[in-house]
Amino acid sequence: MEWKLSIISDEISQDFEHSVKVIKELGANYVEVRNLWNKNVTQLSDSEFVEMKKIVEKYGMMISNLDSPTFKIYINDEKGYREHLQILRKVVELSKKLDIDYTRIFTFWYEGELKYYIDKLAEKFGNAIDIASSEGITLVIENEYSCLVGTGKDLRAFLDKIKSKWVKVLWDPGNAFFARETPYPDGYELIKNDILHVHVKDAIVRDGHFVWMPVGKGMINYREQFKAMKGRPYVISLETHYRNSANDPEASTKESFEGILKILNQID
Repeated sequence: MEWKLSIISDEISQDFEHSVKVIKELGANYVEVRNLWNKNVTQLSDSEFVEMKKIVEKYGMMISNLDSPTFKIYINDEKGYREHLQILRKVVELSKKLDIDYTRIFTFWYEGELKYYIDKLAEKFGNAIDIASSEGITLVIENEYSCLVGTGKDLRAFLDKIKSKWVKVLWDPGNAFFARETPYPDGYELIKNDILHVHVKDAIVRDGHFVWMPVGKGMINYREQFKAMKGRPYVISLETHYRNSANDPEASTKESFEGILKILNQID
């Protein structure tokens, strides 16, 4: 398969083995691990971590990355900040055990435009960058509409501010859309050379409200976005967020993944 495709397991089920089985059947070759067995991956015991690895190997899959919630807190929450640096240390330790050389990070909850917080944000990232550089792990910032960095434009501004080789991008067109950016081409063009991982979800605006949709049935131009990504080495990971009328996460994820394959087949 030319495309490296992944699915976040908990978008299907908290039953990790069931999720991996479904991901394999759908035709992805990677599993992205966030929450499993009703806990975040950073909260797993040593034996649970071993069990997680065994399940992935059993189905002949690979883990694309481990998702901690690092810095999904308010920027002035000092107690939370210290706790989240510990979470970051933990996910870095676990990632290294899997030979994964990057980990996802956020940019604190949104309290206003980035320009008012960029100096403080750069200061707060200092300790995280120290951890990353000492361990040889790159931090990939996920643009998140509920955080200070929500768009490609914000990512570019912040990357230019901190100028660290240890900080790159987890590009999420769906989040950029929710943050009122046109993800492709506008956001993508600003950060395309700094992307290490991609999350895929689609959305529309219906009666003034943002609504998640199956990939290919929303307003995001994934055909051109995927075309621009063709040949790039990173993994494209489904994080559907969409739920069908029955509110069935597994069926909804399948519908979205089939939407991805349909678009990719048109490109090939």
